[in-house]
Amino acid sequence: MARTKQTARKATGGSAGRVKLLIGGDGNSSAVGRQDAVEVCEGFRHNDYCIICRDGSVDDDVLVLCDECPRVVCTHCVMIPLAFAQAVLAPHVTFRCICCHIAGQRQGGNALTPYLGFYRNNKPVLDSFLPIRAALEINVTSQLSSDTLLFVHLTLVDYDTNGSSFELGHQFLLPYFPHAGMQYHKVTFDIGTTSKVKTYRNSMAALVGKLSSTAWSRVVFGISNHTDNSSGDPYFLAIILGPWQGLINKAPESFLWLFSCGALVNNPASFANLHVSVAHHGISAAIAFNAVRFQPSFSAHLLLAFCELVLIQRVSVQQAFPDMLGQSYKLGRHSDVFLFLKKHDLNSVDIFRYCWTHSHLRPWGNFLPLQCPDCGLVDAWTSVNHKKEYSFECKGENCRKGFVFSPPANSRMLIPGKTRISSWIEIRL
Repeated sequence: MARTKQTARKATGGSAGRVKLLIGGDGNSSAVGRQDAVEVCEGFRHNDYCIICRDGSVDDDVLVLCDECPRVVCTHCVMIPLAFAQAVLAPHVTFRCICCHIAGQRQGGNALTPYLGFYRNNKPVLDSFLPIRAALEINVTSQLSSDTLLFVHLTLVDYDTNGSSFELGHQFLLPYFPHAGMQYHKVTFDIGTTSKVKTYRNSMAALVGKLSSTAWSRVVFGISNHTDNSSGDPYFLAIILGPWQGLINKAPESFLWLFSCGALVNNPASFANLHVSVAHHGISAAIAFNAVRFQPSFSAHLLLAFCELVLIQRVSVQQAFPDMLGQSYKLGRHSDVFLFLKKHDLNSVDIFRYCWTHSHLRPWGNFLPLQCPDCGLVDAWTSVNHKKEYSFECKGENCRKGFVFSPPANSRMLIPGKTRISSWIEIRL
């Protein structure tokens, strides 16, 4: 039989158990009988929210579980004809969600077929198509995952994290985890001496031991600390992440956000060591910034888009990153963004640099000085654009100071967030 459950709508809170669908009776209402057994497909845990409306279901509506993927669809968004209410509950009936139906069409050479939803022995249960009440609000390849998620914010002692984008990300995710599948831990560290390093390792060993009882699908680290303005000092990662290595190794995906000043990536030796460290720890993806005086709160839009696209919709971070940046153009006026991606089955990473380019403010990702360094005039540049090359010259009467900016090598322009005079560009390093 087609399997169903209920999850309280995010707008109302609370929780509800899985149920057996009993649609029928008089009128258009559906009778719902509670079912104690939890049904989970082999290989994955089903989502808690409808893939179409992105909400739960209560009262007369239930969530129908797809037999081919983790997605679920509520009976408010798909209208099961009353005449077939009992037929869909018959033994050996399976349900295919609208996303799997579309994927099947594309794999089959785009031959279009009506959406029928319910099947028994590979034959349709319904005598006509299954009506869909609403439009799909997210990409057809996405889902609404509530797989276990661990958030760990590692913060340098006395570091001010008020307004932290990392904590904001956790708050944003809470409605998607009605069954407490997510935990958030804020850890303060001080590793200035050998004895303090030992204290940190001992306390983390105890915490990690408790957390290891859960099989975490995703682990997300945020590290908020100061860095040496000249050297960058990436060596702290071995100390900070060392006690967490067991959880990193067990989790299918792990992510690292480095809320540190730009010396970490601006210094060539520090950047090279950061590259090695991310690969050594087996982090799936790491994000860093190069603003000399980086302000973490400016990364809020990027982090929230990461939470929605990567953690909830389960889009790969590389595929999601252009859309994440498209929602974060103001961050681009402050800092470039660096993405470290683990190579599949290799102890190495690919690195991408993302710059926001604007024809007047940041030509090809470079900062055009507000003031002419030779004559001191402010906002006095005249510009010419020729074959994608931007030339600027000071308007000062006796000043000929100028700058020329060309597209970076190995760069490509990103479409999300693009305007007539600005866009993000990706540079493969």
